[in-house]
Amino acid sequence: MSAARTPNAYLRTAQTYQKLVDDGVRNGPLFYNLGTALLQAGQIESAIDAFQRAEQFLGAQDDIRQNLKIAMARKADNETAEWPWYRLVLFWHFYLPAATRMLVAAIAFFIFWAALTLRLVSPTRLMSPTRLMSPTRLVSPTRLVGIQHSGINAILTLAAITVILFGSSVVTTWHQKATASSYQLIQTPPTSK
Repeated sequence: MSAARTPNAYLRTAQTYQKLVDDGVRNGPLFYNLGTALLQAGQIESAIDAFQRAEQFLGAQDDIRQNLKIAMARKADNETAEWPWYRLVLFWHFYLPAATRMLVAAIAFFIFWAALTLRLVSPTRLMSPTRLMSPTRLVSPTRLVGIQHSGINAILTLAAITVILFGSSVVTTWHQKATASSYQLIQTPPTSK
């Protein structure tokens, strides 16, 4: 790509990257380079798709975001482009790589089930009233059990929300990868002799 200077040369470069994708290679730098070549070749829709795929692997990196904004501005035939509302509201989906989102969802899932197990186990059986009484009697056993339940309930709620948000983000990414089509490069560069 460093030797390309014309749209046709960038399109040939994009076709080389496309062959790697067609052969099953999937990584962020490949999709970023493919998107950059497509952008330089004038294939705006395909470039946007490639940059979005690069984000799935690498997260929101400055160079990806900058090229994606350039492509979005060219698509809208403007000098600049604003992020769509959903990219701002669902920032974790676009900011974090898919692997990180999956890890966060898995950890939250484990914390949810651990907290639920603690919640279901009777705390009065775990701690006898004599152990709960302090010498100064500042905290009664009943109050301490109530504090424990409200803390566990807060952890359960936070973990459930995290699982839903990050889990649905990961499922969306899986769906996007499963239904993604190959790029249709519109023009074929002339063969040079």
